[in-house]
Amino acid sequence: MIFKLLNKLEKFKAYAPLVLRLVFLYYLVTSLTSGIYKPSYAHKFAENLTGLGFSTPIFFAYLGIWSVLIGYTLITLGYKTRLATIPLIIYFAVALFSYHIPEGHGIKESFSAIVLLLLGIFFLINGPGKPSIDEGI
Repeated sequence: MIFKLLNKLEKFKAYAPLVLRLVFLYYLVTSLTSGIYKPSYAHKFAENLTGLGFSTPIFFAYLGIWSVLIGYTLITLGYKTRLATIPLIIYFAVALFSYHIPEGHGIKESFSAIVLLLLGIFFLINGPGKPSIDEGI
């Protein structure tokens, strides 16, 4: 009985990444409302980048923040998904290794960055699925 149900679900397999793209939509909305695009956040992020030896940390902080905003939007729409994930993967890898790990954050504090890094890797490998602009809706 359960195998019949699983076989029926097989035809929806191409639509499974849509659920994961909705995670990016959630983070897009919450990041817009949480103040990630305020200058104070950029300056805090720039401090972390200074510790990594970036020569112009405030430039790279804003570059990272805006690449996340644009990346979230493109992935949510399913447009240029694989390309949009590259800056996100870099951003969340830097966030993990320049902030979360040095600050001693555990899984709970680093969970969002870990999930978004892994989702970025997933979409880089698999693409957006259906419905998406990349797949012709």
